[in-house]
Amino acid sequence: MNSSANNYQDLLIKALVEAREGIAIADAQQHGFPLMYINNGFERLTGYTSDEVIGKNCQILFGTDTAQPEIAVMLAAFAKGEGCVVTLRNYHKDGAMFWGEFNISPLHNAQGTLTHFVCILRDVAAKDQSGQQTETSADTDPLLGLGNRRYFDERFANLLHVAQRIHSGMSVLMIDLDHFKSFNERYGHSAGDECLRLVGDCIANSFVRASDCVARYDGEEFAVVSFSSGIEALRLHAQKLCEQVRALNIPHSDSPHGVVTVSIGGIHRLPNRDTTAELLVELAIQELLSAKRSGRNRVHIIG
Repeated sequence: MNSSANNYQDLLIKALVEAREGIAIADAQQHGFPLMYINNGFERLTGYTSDEVIGKNCQILFGTDTAQPEIAVMLAAFAKGEGCVVTLRNYHKDGAMFWGEFNISPLHNAQGTLTHFVCILRDVAAKDQSGQQTETSADTDPLLGLGNRRYFDERFANLLHVAQRIHSGMSVLMIDLDHFKSFNERYGHSAGDECLRLVGDCIANSFVRASDCVARYDGEEFAVVSFSSGIEALRLHAQKLCEQVRALNIPHSDSPHGVVTVSIGGIHRLPNRDTTAELLVELAIQELLSAKRSGRNRVHIIG
């Protein structure tokens, strides 16, 4: 092999190793189609090292969530020696769920015999996130560093489209600081801004998956969109967030609790093709108002 061919081969190997997408190669001639190679992107996306997955197949990413219809589609394509594109719930090594698109293609040798499958894995919900984050002047609240209303509306539309396409449940939370007007009047707007920053950080740190969207919606109101596995898990997570905000111990003499608290209203739905972002937000706002009418510092979530 001449020097030019060697350089070309080295370039191809480097491109494979350094690609941002997760790339895996499976042995099509072995039972179960075990993985024989993963690149750095696959390790970053899944949290698994090469040593942990080589010899196992892609189903290691599904955990116990094996009843997904798209898994059967993927396995059928493997059995037929065909390619396919499926979107599945995957689980990072630390247990966090992410929606991953598998683009699988068969590879054949010079004699036309199927030898391998190559799989490109990408996080579909996060695909536009990095581009959106660079538009700080248009999409970021200058005080809090979180997404603003415009960011929320655009990101929500993308996530809703993904949820409708892959039949995923999704959750919308509206979060409001209790008695915030009186907080500003008593402590001043500088203290109010710092309070918003602290609570905003607390909320953002509670929703850290790539597919989560946290934004300052309006004034002292925050909005969250998240793919969710169920309403009870959502209620527990929201209640924990209420406790974390109280634990910040931000003094508030005009609150019956003596510290800053939040009220949370939410909706968990499996959206169909007619479901709109506006409808889900309106339902979440109604639950937020119900939580505030019921005494604040509480969670109201419906399914």
